[in-house]
Amino acid sequence: MILWRFLFVAFLLLPPTWSRAAEDLMDQYLSVPGAYLFVRRAPEGARSDRLVLTVFEDFMCPACYHAATEIFPSLKEKYGNRLELRFLGFPFVHQESRLAARAHVVAQELGFGDEMQKALFRAHFEQQLDITSKEGLATVADSIGLASDLLLKQLDDNGGAAEVERTIAQADAYQIDGTPTVILDGWIKVNDVNQGNLEKIIDGLLAKKKVSAGHSAPSPRQ
Repeated sequence: MILWRFLFVAFLLLPPTWSRAAEDLMDQYLSVPGAYLFVRRAPEGARSDRLVLTVFEDFMCPACYHAATEIFPSLKEKYGNRLELRFLGFPFVHQESRLAARAHVVAQELGFGDEMQKALFRAHFEQQLDITSKEGLATVADSIGLASDLLLKQLDDNGGAAEVERTIAQADAYQIDGTPTVILDGWIKVNDVNQGNLEKIIDGLLAKKKVSAGHSAPSPRQ
């Protein structure tokens, strides 16, 4: 009942445009188990060989810290290359985490995105560093081998600000009202970010992709 209630709400949120192809596609995916919402009528930029899992996270959110350190590494270990993880700093729970979100964007641009994502959570929750200050972020940068003066210069030049604003706008479009929130292939939203629920959904989606790939594969020559 929970799943169908979520689906009903999701249909109300979807834009009024409709197509038979979109209807057929959603019908195919309704059997995927787990608690989730359809927030688009079709995947966006999906690939047949992997699932893209986008995480909207606040670097000062305890639930995000737990997911980032426990759940997502475990999922990546289980699914390997079949699962692509993307992390977006979303200053939702704590508005003062906006600077940390910007620092994460800058670090991504400099090739330190994964390291910065982990280091920000570690700094705030394990080392009690102030990641809302430039001094604290400089310490975090040094800890991952990113030149702190380069990071601070980028932040002084408003680096990462436009990207964080785009993340906020994207979150608004998905009607995200909490963190962490997961978006799968750009069209399925998961609010219940626990490992069991995510594995159910991921297994179901990957199985659907496998079936679809099999149907589209060319027949062997006789």
